[in-house]
Amino acid sequence: MPGSITVARILGIDIRIHFSWFLIFTLILLSLADRVLPQLRPNWSDQKTYIVAVITALLFFTSVLLHELAHALTARSFRMPVSSITLFLLGGVANLAKEPPSAKAEFLMAAAGPLASLAIGAVALGIAFLVDVRLAFDPALDPVGVVASYLGVINLTLAVFNMIPGFPLDGGRVLRSIVWAVRGDRSQATRVAARGGQLVAGLLLLFGVYRMIAWNDSFGGAWSALIAYFLYNAASGAMQQDRLTSLLGDVRVSTLMLTEPRSVSASSTVGALVRDLVMPLNLPAVTVSEGERIVGLVTVAGLKGLPQDRWDTTLVRDVMTSVDAVPSVSPDDTLVVALERFGSSDLPVLAVLQRAMLVGLLHREALAGYLKMRESLYPHGLR
Repeated sequence: MPGSITVARILGIDIRIHFSWFLIFTLILLSLADRVLPQLRPNWSDQKTYIVAVITALLFFTSVLLHELAHALTARSFRMPVSSITLFLLGGVANLAKEPPSAKAEFLMAAAGPLASLAIGAVALGIAFLVDVRLAFDPALDPVGVVASYLGVINLTLAVFNMIPGFPLDGGRVLRSIVWAVRGDRSQATRVAARGGQLVAGLLLLFGVYRMIAWNDSFGGAWSALIAYFLYNAASGAMQQDRLTSLLGDVRVSTLMLTEPRSVSASSTVGALVRDLVMPLNLPAVTVSEGERIVGLVTVAGLKGLPQDRWDTTLVRDVMTSVDAVPSVSPDDTLVVALERFGSSDLPVLAVLQRAMLVGLLHREALAGYLKMRESLYPHGLR
């Protein structure tokens, strides 16, 4: 997801935080410190309240991470690679390298997250109960009981909300897997689940308006409307993705990739690159080599921040993107996979790798042009 940073790596999976996560973390922290905890424990000092609020917020997002790890590990059991988990405004998302291969795989993967949240909620409430029993003998356990009680309730709520049958919620994926298993048509199942997601978004928007008017809860109503907006866009995006998948069919990356991309030496200057390759050949990207080894990629977009008077003194290696940081596909991947890779990157090309060797480049413009041609020929999708 663009706009996110890697903060950790767990079981070979990158853990990323999107910039919007800091907003929701701050909102939850302020809600706990200014409203929730003062209502539960009005006798606590401000310092104690804020310390407990920070711990509670961090543990809440830890439980969200465990929810996503449950998805990821289940996906791995069905040989679906998981590149990363991103925490963002609405919680978290596990980034799969490919879609589930069967209805059974999707059902189990989708159900794993809510089951993890249920388990966390049950354990937290169990701890809260035990603390309550011991509280008369050890008052110092009081903050533990408060935190555990909050985490128990919020995780159970998270599990229930996620099981609402509308894509992209886990319940929507469960619904898609069931329709897929019954009808044997994944595309139709996607449309049903996505329509369910749009319906859920509409109801959530109406609920938000009701909260604003009937309950005079402007913040809660605005928050419901924001969630509705994201759900609707995600559900609509799933339908668009399904349409594109239908248009592209099983066409492979090898059909469109450039097998002999232009290359420039890492020790060349940016000025020479622009004069000799970029301008004469109208190239949006050029591979960078050291000897016979490809080490990176330099793009026109990447040169925009470099003043023109420094072109002849700046080496290409100083402005290139390392080849390891360039999203990649294999020649046998479908164009649908390439489309997903482009969606998670701002680069104009993908590296095409075969057995860890660069064998070509796939340009975003080439894929966009091919897709536009298919849309003209097959406006209603492939039959």
